[in-house]
Amino acid sequence: MKTSPEQFNQWLQAPRESYTLEFKKAENQYDETKLLKYCVALANEGGGQFILGVTDKVPRQVFGTKAFPNTDKIC
Repeated sequence: MKTSPEQFNQWLQAPRESYTLEFKKAENQYDETKLLKYCVALANEGGGQFILGVTDKVPRQVFGTKAFPNTDKIC
């Protein structure tokens, strides 16, 4: 499923992270084990968004990410 720019901007404006919305700066790297734990936690909550390349503190800054250049290799 694609995320629209409008939906992404709504997430950026959220006053805080939640059980279904999480941001991590992860500009150049991110621990794969932590990534998998967050994915499992989101799945246990019924789904959500885990967004890499964005700071978690408001006002959020978008950096982009190079943490996982080949997502096919993520377990």
